[in-house]
Amino acid sequence: MKYKILLALFLFITVTIHSQRIENNPEFKNRNIVIDTTKTISKIVELDKVVKGFGPSGNRSIVIATRDLISKEELKGYPIMKNLPDSLTNVKEYLFILNDFQFYYQNYKQGVYSKDLFIKKAKGNRRKLEDTIYLTNKKVKNTISIVSGITSDNRIVYIVDSNNNNDYSDDELKSLLIDLRKQDDIINNSQFVDIEYFDGKTIKKDKQLISVSNQYRSKDLSFRFPQFRYGKVKLGNENYLILSESFSFNQSIYLVKDQPYFDKLDQKHNIYPSQYLNIDGYYVQYSKVSQNNDKIKLTISSNDSENKITPIANQVGMLAPKLSGINVLNDLKISLNEFKGKYVFLDFWSTSCAPCIKEFPYIKKAYDKFSRNEIEIIGIADIRGKIDIIEFIAKNNVTWPTINEEDSTTRMEGYNINSWPTTYLIDPTGKIIATNLRGKDLSNKLELLGVAKKD
Repeated sequence: MKYKILLALFLFITVTIHSQRIENNPEFKNRNIVIDTTKTISKIVELDKVVKGFGPSGNRSIVIATRDLISKEELKGYPIMKNLPDSLTNVKEYLFILNDFQFYYQNYKQGVYSKDLFIKKAKGNRRKLEDTIYLTNKKVKNTISIVSGITSDNRIVYIVDSNNNNDYSDDELKSLLIDLRKQDDIINNSQFVDIEYFDGKTIKKDKQLISVSNQYRSKDLSFRFPQFRYGKVKLGNENYLILSESFSFNQSIYLVKDQPYFDKLDQKHNIYPSQYLNIDGYYVQYSKVSQNNDKIKLTISSNDSENKITPIANQVGMLAPKLSGINVLNDLKISLNEFKGKYVFLDFWSTSCAPCIKEFPYIKKAYDKFSRNEIEIIGIADIRGKIDIIEFIAKNNVTWPTINEEDSTTRMEGYNINSWPTTYLIDPTGKIIATNLRGKDLSNKLELLGVAKKD
């Protein structure tokens, strides 16, 4: 019956606390989709429960550059810190930027950064300029300042500016703990920092939990954010958990069927802004609302038939977005559309990405092994610096068609690539059937699919 999904979709339910253990449910398959519709019904869902502990991404740490490695122009937007400890040697300062897009945008709007720098940073971080509608030109305290050094008795210590007042004199000096791995130890080593975020209308205050420890096999600092938020919603006939990391570079969420415990969740449950969920055959879109994901928006078309159309999206199970450009190997135009009836493997890579280059031998092996009548491979290169792409790919033995991402003829709207390598395997009907195949995964997948080998 028309709109039957709508009644269940927007039934918001309270939720009890969840821990960190899960058995993956094979009956649930997350699907993320894009549909084109002008008449929609939306509902704001609050992820208002905040929990200490590893979130859906699991135990992960992040490393950032020290201030001395940041350009003078960029340092103009960094806070000037007071009362750095003068009794320490080998002092290192860090600034963790929780929302880089907001940080560079507000500094640009306030005249601290040039427009060129803002655009450069937005491009480098794979941000869309049209998404500035989610930002404010007012100053938002969305950074965390940390300083470290060595004491006279050779201990590594650090200070976190927990009240975010740009002054270390009222903050605690703590010893750096080495190789923290257990969740309880990491949480006990954490501290809250006063921060701010923009909720789409006003600047709100919040607290961010941060844990400081050493890098793996190093004495430099790394950072964890052992905190996540969640809510519970009924979609169709099932109850689902919607989870978000307290720090998420892309403000993605995870959607899984309700369950009492979870550990690190499979990436197939990870949904990015503007992607869609497939709930009982209906397509529901996720959109971000606030910068800390305490609110999200779910949208469905008011036209029941539109909600069942197989759409175009950069997700498994959906039709692959269009892609075309000039093959740098022969200067001929190449288009994804011309390979309908074949499998196509898309490899988005960057010349600055070492893991991308390490994948080339595996891709080469698959390219040489399987028949061109059944599988084609296309590389889409992000070219950094003054690199001769022809020499670069020749040096790395790349023999498959390659497109320059920045060439004016390249069309790749809808893929929204924000990290490298990113790969898609597309079936002969044009649907994406796998993503992020690494190492031997591609050859193994093609073997399982029964793709013919070369004679």
